[in-house]
Amino acid sequence: MVHMPHIAPGDYVAWHCDTIHSVDKVHQGHGDSSVLYIPACPVTEANAQYVRRQREDFLNGVPPPDFPGGKGESEHIGRTTQAHLARYTKEQGLRSLGLEKWNTGEKNLKQGQRAVLKIADEIMGF
Repeated sequence: MVHMPHIAPGDYVAWHCDTIHSVDKVHQGHGDSSVLYIPACPVTEANAQYVRRQREDFLNGVPPPDFPGGKGESEHIGRTTQAHLARYTKEQGLRSLGLEKWNTGEKNLKQGQRAVLKIADEIMGF
């Protein structure tokens, strides 16, 4: 494994979660140490199929496909629902979770982008 080079607050590090990685056993800094993982997920047929399964698991309150098993939050009173999310996020957030149809009529889309969004909507059942 290769350690990260020295980085400063605000630096951008591209890392793929499927690569071998670890965390140092000792934090020698003077403040909190944390990593914010913001996934980037292009719209592809395979990813749309995953999001469809993930959406169904979210709606049922069970763990998503990559952490299967168990009841999850299915029996929790007051768990987050699609209605909750709709109050706190915009269309793009709902689209990323497969809860809203893509805007294939957006004027700046290229032909290929429009085509893959239409396929994703079909996979999602829209």
